[in-house]
Amino acid sequence: MGKVKENILQQFKELQDDEKAKQVARYMKTSDLRFLGVKLPVIRGIVKRSIRGVSTDELIPIMMELWNEPIFECRRGAIDILAEYAKKGEIKKALEIGSNFIDDIDTWALLDPLGSPALGILLRRDRSIERKFKKWAKSENFWRRRATIIPYLNLALKTNYQDEYTSQILNALVPHLSDDEFFVAKAVGWVLRELSKRDARVVRQFIKTHENEMSKLSIKEGSKKI
Repeated sequence: MGKVKENILQQFKELQDDEKAKQVARYMKTSDLRFLGVKLPVIRGIVKRSIRGVSTDELIPIMMELWNEPIFECRRGAIDILAEYAKKGEIKKALEIGSNFIDDIDTWALLDPLGSPALGILLRRDRSIERKFKKWAKSENFWRRRATIIPYLNLALKTNYQDEYTSQILNALVPHLSDDEFFVAKAVGWVLRELSKRDARVVRQFIKTHENEMSKLSIKEGSKKI
């Protein structure tokens, strides 16, 4: 599988844009990774074409090889492959890989696509992984706490939403309502805002019920569409 990874990396390097890389690096101040300046749609396109015809199990070594490269585009590509693996691969293995990735993540630009779609796909396949999310919710690592919220954004999206998801989503947010860490509070508001597009009345009532314990940022973000 090394050839697939090397092919992907080579395509990224051929598209390297130093000026764009500097701009992205300044924008993502929290990341120590190297940036090549390749645009996200291009990253996704390269990865999609490169893994066409590759079996589900063979995706694992490819994503791990990409992740081991301290380059943003490689790690973003690894997450795209994880999302593909999550559709049909072993749920326990996908969750383990995702958890290990979180340990290395220091930017929302990697955490968010890991949470949705990758972990969100797993959540839709097997709700029992919420037990793992409940443990992560107590982590001192705020990126891991954010990772227990973003998967529910995937459930709230128009393409995936079902009425039964509403209570599941709201219950998952409760442990984070008083968390004043910016990236956690922002995620709570983001999920509420998306859910409000499906059911504004329920979200409005949820915010009213919990307004005394919610961070101001979560309320502000969650109320934008209601």
